[in-house]
Amino acid sequence: MRKLLIVLACLGLASCDADTLGYVDKAKYDALQRQFEKVEGDLKAAQQQVSDCQAHKYQVYKEGYRTWRLDTVTGATCLLLTTEVDWKNAKTASEACY
Repeated sequence: MRKLLIVLACLGLASCDADTLGYVDKAKYDALQRQFEKVEGDLKAAQQQVSDCQAHKYQVYKEGYRTWRLDTVTGATCLLLTTEVDWKNAKTASEACY
């Protein structure tokens, strides 16, 4: 009886094709995988183009007697305002916004 059930189960599985069982044919899977990789690459390229075209957005913040400008796109900071005496310092002048 047990052997008969095993034989019937094997015959039942053998008569089912890949679509019936929910499996995808290997060639179709490989084609879809290549298409996915191409689309993923195109998406990364498009995201890079968008980030390259983004306008710089600045945020100004005060720290002590200095006022700084932060570029929120690149993360770069520069010194926007300070005292006249502080501007004469070479290190301060090198941090100025140009």
